[in-house]
Amino acid sequence: MTRLALGAAAAAGLMLATANSASAASVFDIGHGAGSCPNGYVCLWSEGNFIQGKFVYDHKFGSIASNQNIGDMGKLARTSTGDKGMQDVTSSVVNNTGSGICFYEHNGYGGLQFKIGPREQWPSVPSWINDKISSFKYC
Repeated sequence: MTRLALGAAAAAGLMLATANSASAASVFDIGHGAGSCPNGYVCLWSEGNFIQGKFVYDHKFGSIASNQNIGDMGKLARTSTGDKGMQDVTSSVVNNTGSGICFYEHNGYGGLQFKIGPREQWPSVPSWINDKISSFKYC
């Protein structure tokens, strides 16, 4: 009986670890409105008021949602025409997580920092960081 319980517990732990590692994701072009940000994700839009902008120079997304730290917003997706991302275009953000989020001016979490709390929505980020966000992480 004890062996069966230990085996079941180990299997459950393995499934949980697999589910957690597989759940880290970024979603591109999530649409308009703060309500389009999935629960447990950080969402960024290239326009104010949670408006998804158009591709910029065919290499930047209009909006993204992510549930993981992003150290380089310019390299979110590798395509046949090069990297695509949201480097230096963010104007509005939603933190739909239970943690604080720090947005940074430079790749690798450097430069100016803008921090928002859990479940905060910013239809317009402060002018000093607008169109300058290059990385973000849970903080």
